[in-house]
Amino acid sequence: MKLLIDAGNTRTKWAWCPDQLQQDAAWQVHALTHQQWLQGDADAQRLLQAIAQAKQVWLSNVAGAHWLQLLPALAQPLYLIQSSASALGVKNSYHQPAQLGSDRWCSVLAVWQLFGQSALVVTAGTAMTMDALLASGTGAVFAGGSIQPGLRLMWQSLQQGAAQLDYAYPPENTEVQDFAQDSQQAIWQGCVHALAASVAAQFERLLHRAESPPLLILNGGDAALLHRYLPDRLSAQAIIVDNLVLKGLACLAEHTDK
Repeated sequence: MKLLIDAGNTRTKWAWCPDQLQQDAAWQVHALTHQQWLQGDADAQRLLQAIAQAKQVWLSNVAGAHWLQLLPALAQPLYLIQSSASALGVKNSYHQPAQLGSDRWCSVLAVWQLFGQSALVVTAGTAMTMDALLASGTGAVFAGGSIQPGLRLMWQSLQQGAAQLDYAYPPENTEVQDFAQDSQQAIWQGCVHALAASVAAQFERLLHRAESPPLLILNGGDAALLHRYLPDRLSAQAIIVDNLVLKGLACLAEHTDK
């Protein structure tokens, strides 16, 4: 059995590699916070038990070296993914390919394997990343991307940097009005519009470079929320795909058997 682990910025997600990668029903994904992992609570113990049972462990780690230090000694192979110059038909255009985060690389690989088209891959999490995938001949090119603070980080930066903007983070069902009537709404409006405008601008750039209309793929904990605030033309065509990093790991793991 192949175990897939996505150690992200704020939490870890893991799953057993399913037989049918493209069917969401086949995925049983577990998650725990980094605090749970560090403290070794019940959820962390379940992951450790899965690691002990696995025949292979496939790991994307952007949580840092401290996360790795808590891994037990492994008798089975550990595939610690680093971005490479090319994989699964995708060429990496970074000047230093290994500098690209393994989570972004796995997500791009997953999108190419699932859709086989040019796409803007947006992950709305602790940070919001936008990565451009361009179909090229029989393969694709990761053309580059961007990283910016995610919704909560933007909110926290205003709380920390402005003495009189210390408002509670609003519930997820908060709606943006045309013009905010209080400061909490104003902060929320500024943050969500900043993210949505960034997606629209980056998609427009990709549209001019792609030979055919690209897809807009949304992923991450704030994907559904971001989707609500995109311009109508983008919202209508956006596709939310969960667990892209795990799916990219699964594609890499499957490829090793061929």
